[in-house]
Amino acid sequence: MTQSIALVSLRFSPGHASHLLAYAGLVRSAGFEVSYILDEPYLSFADFAADAQVASAQQYREDPDCLAFGKAIFYNPALRNAPVARQMRRRGIDVIYIFHEPVPIRYRLAEGWKEILKLIVAKFSSIAMLRASSAVLVGSGYARRLYDRHFARYNSNVFTFPLLFEDETGPDPSRNVNGQRPCFSFLGHAVKAHDFDGFVRFAKYAVRTGSSIPFLVATRNDLTAQLARDKELARHAREGRIQIQHGRPLSNQEMNAFAAKSFCTWGVYKCSTQSGVLARSFMTGTPVLANRTGSFPEYVRAGVNGEFVDSADRLETMLQRAEAIRSNLAAYVEGARRTFLDTFDYPANQKRFVEILAQAGKE
Repeated sequence: MTQSIALVSLRFSPGHASHLLAYAGLVRSAGFEVSYILDEPYLSFADFAADAQVASAQQYREDPDCLAFGKAIFYNPALRNAPVARQMRRRGIDVIYIFHEPVPIRYRLAEGWKEILKLIVAKFSSIAMLRASSAVLVGSGYARRLYDRHFARYNSNVFTFPLLFEDETGPDPSRNVNGQRPCFSFLGHAVKAHDFDGFVRFAKYAVRTGSSIPFLVATRNDLTAQLARDKELARHAREGRIQIQHGRPLSNQEMNAFAAKSFCTWGVYKCSTQSGVLARSFMTGTPVLANRTGSFPEYVRAGVNGEFVDSADRLETMLQRAEAIRSNLAAYVEGARRTFLDTFDYPANQKRFVEILAQAGKE
């Protein structure tokens, strides 16, 4: 029993599918068997059953003996997490919680009321989960500092462990340079924390100044209302200057394809404890334009895998940095890819993972 680990996600999130699959690879590489307990929509989104046992959340709730495991890793916040975790603990199972955003809500007050409501629910479900867990993982040094300041009183057995990906790129993406990476792209959630409005301002500025850069947006958020009120953005979309894919969940393959056709991705965020877009970009050999918010200074190296800007409002500087990346792209692509392999690829984290597992029950 102790030689099996269950990966648990009780709330469907398309972007987390890659991370769950990466954790499965990590668990196997560490010598454990792997199984999944998943919110039902995951089951038709990716082939989790290819080489692991899978139980739906409902199936496990009705029959906890349908899977046998000694440790469980819960991946994202969900209202159902804490009751299931407490049940597991009573059965002698160690529970590890991956806490993605240990950020006080006051850091995100610029979001709309719907997002703030989601953040409130996520915060209190996470606090309940911290109390029910054997150990907690946070994804960056910045996240660890926030956790120690605001959440350590709920569970002090916390470890810093990076956001993981399985290498999904196939042949070396560093070869994909000459003419095959035309776009500057915004990937992921189009929210205020990621300053999507700042990206739109930058894209408009670049078009107005005669830049030849084509822009790309790939997000599950529905931008219909924004396109209706922003005539300039809508015109650029119609003319193909800004390609926009929005309004539905995007598969891992689609997101990888969008990243791989980009010479640079947007990381000029307002708030981020770690970034899946950053890790996916580096996986596909794509450099990032970022600011020094949150964890970006831990991973972005100017002149190697991306560039920094001081403010999203300094549009001329941003365009200059983007053009600098585009003009020396091969070197940045190599640097981005090397950062992925050294930092976010799951084999690079196997030793640390085994150490954490050994301490997971020592609360």
